[in-house]
Amino acid sequence: MKANLTVKGIFGSGMVLQRNKINCIYGTADGYTDIMLTFRGVTSITQSDEYGNWKLEFSPGEAGGPFEMVIKADDERIDYSDIYVGEVWVSSGQSNAQLPMERMKFTYPQEFALPENPNIRMLTVPIRWALDGEKDSFEPGTINWKAASPENLGEMSGTAYFFAKKLSSELDVPVGIINASQGGSPIASWLSKSALEEMGDKGELLTQLEYYENPENISKKQRDVAEAQKNWDFDLNRHCVFPDTEANAGWHTCTIPGYLDELKSAGVVWIKKDITLTAEQVAHFNSQKTWLWMGTIIDADSAYVNGSQIGNTPYCYPPRRYEVPSGLLREGHNVIILKIQKNKKEGAIRFYEEKPYCLFTEGVYVAPTAVRNIERHEESLFPLDGEYIELKGEWQFFIERTIRDCPDQVFFEWMPTALYNGMLAPCFKYAVAGALWYQGESDAGRAPEYKAMLVKLINLWRHKFVYGSKDLPFVVVQLPNFSDGHGEDTAVVNGGWAEIRQVQADAAEIAGRTGVAVTIDAGEWNDLHPEKKKTVGSRAAMEALRIAYGKSFISAAPKADLCELRDGKYFVHFDCGNSGLVSYRLTENDTADFAKEDPAVHGFSLLYENRGEFICVEAEARLLDTSNVEVTLLPEYGKLRELRYLWADSPNPVNLYSQNQLPAMPFRIKVE
Repeated sequence: MKANLTVKGIFGSGMVLQRNKINCIYGTADGYTDIMLTFRGVTSITQSDEYGNWKLEFSPGEAGGPFEMVIKADDERIDYSDIYVGEVWVSSGQSNAQLPMERMKFTYPQEFALPENPNIRMLTVPIRWALDGEKDSFEPGTINWKAASPENLGEMSGTAYFFAKKLSSELDVPVGIINASQGGSPIASWLSKSALEEMGDKGELLTQLEYYENPENISKKQRDVAEAQKNWDFDLNRHCVFPDTEANAGWHTCTIPGYLDELKSAGVVWIKKDITLTAEQVAHFNSQKTWLWMGTIIDADSAYVNGSQIGNTPYCYPPRRYEVPSGLLREGHNVIILKIQKNKKEGAIRFYEEKPYCLFTEGVYVAPTAVRNIERHEESLFPLDGEYIELKGEWQFFIERTIRDCPDQVFFEWMPTALYNGMLAPCFKYAVAGALWYQGESDAGRAPEYKAMLVKLINLWRHKFVYGSKDLPFVVVQLPNFSDGHGEDTAVVNGGWAEIRQVQADAAEIAGRTGVAVTIDAGEWNDLHPEKKKTVGSRAAMEALRIAYGKSFISAAPKADLCELRDGKYFVHFDCGNSGLVSYRLTENDTADFAKEDPAVHGFSLLYENRGEFICVEAEARLLDTSNVEVTLLPEYGKLRELRYLWADSPNPVNLYSQNQLPAMPFRIKVE
């Protein structure tokens, strides 16, 4: 017998319902059927309309759980169990909002050792795109609310997990996260068609959307792309064979970390390193979990130990962390070899500095990421049976294949409105307390346009989440430091990420009731996906507590609010709320020592114009008191145009903080 009673949206067992607000649950049944919902001993009743659509509004009450919910229609019923009532937030954006805890299991092993926490729950919204309007439900069986536990933690967004953990701890209530995010997505994919039309200057995006609103055009493009990729893959690999690792002919020397730019086109290159192991080392390696770490690689690779494949990665961003099966390593001579695929002529194969390149056993601590000011880890004692082989230094490479560039891919989920329709719209009738937004990487270089679109997005979502407040609280994660592996700097003329940070702050101020989580010290200069998500999520939660829950004693990150020129110097005043400024001493590796203060402030720069040319130079600055910084000008460089602070894609060092260790917000001030 076909079941006619359905529930749409994102409801399911294990969910968290928003406390102390009207909630809504809806679905379909036979026409003119009585629908009864029972929750926490209270029954609500409605009737479906002539088309079978029904909707019930109810109040879940105060925080608590677990509870059960029963929905009945005639002889049919739907049961939901393990329901909690607390605070519900939407977390959305691109890959850094999506990045799962599994990626960070080496950064936060202690989180995976914790018992189940029923007060932290997350729904990872299924990845789905749609260009033909808003959807109201997902495929049956795809809505899975899960509690934080050793079994489930790896699937959860790292940023959202730490956000929920901090929020739950501070409020002492369950917290549920609706994680609707997708890697690479531009902001336009999270906006509606009507919103783009209302903006008046999005003709190019709307033209693209109009073309792909025709399903035949989508199908044709998908066929063409798949065929081109299939042909390229065949041509790339048809002559590739595993190389003779004992021969010397054709192999050349390279250094890792470093650039391997001898491959001047797309193609395949093999790299290898010979290592010699003692019997004792082999015994240690084979009796424990063993890892091969090789940084990140452009574009794809397959890794082998002594001729056996141990893993592969199909694209450039994930860190190469391969487990070496027991028994592969042997006494004496061993060969580590990687087959590397380069997809485009432009650029070189890069092995970044400050990435780990090593072979080691599980008990040995290896820092998984570049470390500066925050989340520094003390190295543990080296275990007696531990092994660590450093793989930096001389390697050999062999170019096997050159080929035309890989065909461009088409990601329909990145199309305008695609994720708004497919992933976000089914959540609109779910009662929420606020939204966390971590996105902007894909829009770097379009800062003026991004500012208007972010304001539009905040206002749109406030309108569409009808069971949230009219001024739904937002927290925007300001982009962290990153320079695509090209080093760190303070004084640069232009910076795409720096401009996005500025317009994120501007948009938050325009939209109102929007906090900014400053993360300028929480990135990695050599990795698009930094793993310091505990800092990001916790700072975002503090902003949520400040703007959404009336915790006025919590101060935002210091923000420059007044700048005066006196006697050849600028005096910059910072609004620190209930806190104050502290300037920390730097160690030898440009890391702030939070135990020692120093009045010298790093990160200020001055943009000058001289005969039509622009130059940006670092400026000397010092902390005068808990609110003011003095910046010395350098008039010999020309006419001053801008005063800047941390105005670079990956500025370093960072040593100006509030007393509660929030970094001062980057800014630039135009000088007339």
